[in-house]
Amino acid sequence: MDIIITLKDGSEHTLPVFRLMECGIDQKTFFLENKKKGRVEFPIDSLSGFRIDRPKALRVLPEAGDFIVLNTASIILSQLLP
Repeated sequence: MDIIITLKDGSEHTLPVFRLMECGIDQKTFFLENKKKGRVEFPIDSLSGFRIDRPKALRVLPEAGDFIVLNTASIILSQLLP
């Protein structure tokens, strides 16, 4: 399962929803961090949208803690986007 963040320039950035560590806002930057890829940051004013992609066959299932961070990220992004 992946969270895909779309920027206003049309680019998409994918982060696996596995071993998510934290998410939030630091000054005017949204960040999301997992153990594999580390921390990814996006300026808030460059965000266009996001979606959660769940492949039909998951090889690795997200853990309960992943869903806590994913739900928090979804709430934050939903409030930031028009």
